[in-house]
Amino acid sequence: MKNVGIIFPDELSTNNKVLSAIKKSDPLLVYEPCDTFYQIKHHKHKLVLLISGLRHWMKELEKDFEKIIHIKITKDRSKDLMHELESLHKNLGFNVLHVTQPSDHGVLTQLMFFGSSHNVELKIYPDTKFIDSRDGFSEWSKDKKSLVQEYYYRWLRKKFNLLMDGNKPLGDKWNFDKENQKSISKLKESPKKRARIKSDEITISAMVDVENCFPESIGNLENFNWAVTHKDARRQLKIFLDHYFRLFGDFEDAIDKENNTLFHSLLSPYINSGLLDPMECIVDAVSQFNNKDNKIPINALEGFVRQILGWREFIRGVYWENMPQYKELNYWSHKKDLNSNWYSGNTGIPILDDAIKESAATGYTHHINRLMIISNLMNLSNINPNEIYRWFMEMYVDSADWVMVPNVYGMGTYADGGIFSTKPYICGSSYMLKMMDFKKGEWCNIMDGLYWRFINRNRTFFLKNPRLSMMVSVFDKMKTERKNLILPAAEKFIKENTYGN
Repeated sequence: MKNVGIIFPDELSTNNKVLSAIKKSDPLLVYEPCDTFYQIKHHKHKLVLLISGLRHWMKELEKDFEKIIHIKITKDRSKDLMHELESLHKNLGFNVLHVTQPSDHGVLTQLMFFGSSHNVELKIYPDTKFIDSRDGFSEWSKDKKSLVQEYYYRWLRKKFNLLMDGNKPLGDKWNFDKENQKSISKLKESPKKRARIKSDEITISAMVDVENCFPESIGNLENFNWAVTHKDARRQLKIFLDHYFRLFGDFEDAIDKENNTLFHSLLSPYINSGLLDPMECIVDAVSQFNNKDNKIPINALEGFVRQILGWREFIRGVYWENMPQYKELNYWSHKKDLNSNWYSGNTGIPILDDAIKESAATGYTHHINRLMIISNLMNLSNINPNEIYRWFMEMYVDSADWVMVPNVYGMGTYADGGIFSTKPYICGSSYMLKMMDFKKGEWCNIMDGLYWRFINRNRTFFLKNPRLSMMVSVFDKMKTERKNLILPAAEKFIKENTYGN
């Protein structure tokens, strides 16, 4: 049996099972040019992080493996994964291909097709970037009428004995989310300024290659500030735990227009690529909490663990349970396309434009900006969910198919009709004014107009839901003068910022 292993840029885990499954003398394919890099204009910061991370990891692997085949990114769009595997198969004649469970359904489909069409056995190993397995999620979700993240989260807490006090949750509550919604007005101290991460020769070389191969992608690499090695990612974890963790919970949902990172961890790109292990992050956070000198409140600990053990694991499970049909769902039948204003940050709504510009500049903005501002306003503007998905994939350093499909089609837009969300995440200006430090202005009329326009257009849906039906009643009782002010403002916004019907 002739064996070949393969590693993709988002499979950098030190405990990647492929590395222990093949012999040191077996060929190991280190494959950079993922097909999605050429199908979607990913943010340049993401491309550099993944490519540089892979190249740094390859330098370590060269100490153990004798035959590393390194395929670099290129301008040539014609040589896709299938083409490269076919060439490799022709040259080496291998009959067993060892791979990690891909995080992208499309990649898995290609690998399975290649295996079946070339009589190559495909050995697929669990993705060690996750704590639970796909089978574990299937076990939990079997026969359930609806998928609720909170219940899966509790199931995992018990399964892995995390944040448990015997049979009870630590602190006598499963969820401290209500304590994690302080307004920015409650902030009494500024977060420590984030330090610059120095780029070495490998990273600079990756920057040159990315600029050369993907000149039309978003982002200025002069602002690149991400770790690209396991050691440096670990250092970023420690920095978060030492300097930001204490107030992470309190201001998890707050928005500060002067500081878009606040007390957030900025660890998701490292966990999603394998530079950090998710369980290691949780263990270190628990250790920090247990040291009473650090004075870490339980809402910070639980909120951090819930993001990793709860939402991250849950979203991945939902993705695999519902692909490939998930990307075809469009519950509201939205058909409009985004225009360039959604990339330049010139829509005319200041809170939206700030979030867009932050995203374009750094490849990052936190979850409230993503969910309650950007995807909310895209959805209220009747944007096709496929367009929204592409925008989110293009814009963020931590984007991945398994993340963005359920987050966009499910949580962000309710385009899936409620596979795991009980209601659409929509809001007007009042929520924004509460959670951020922007001042009330004309933008409030636009945002409120979009909100009430959406409710009125979908009044049959809202009337069927006892929790939401009152919103229709509120709209119907609204003064005509108010409607005549906000609804035309909404229509004008949609006309100026979208294409199509």
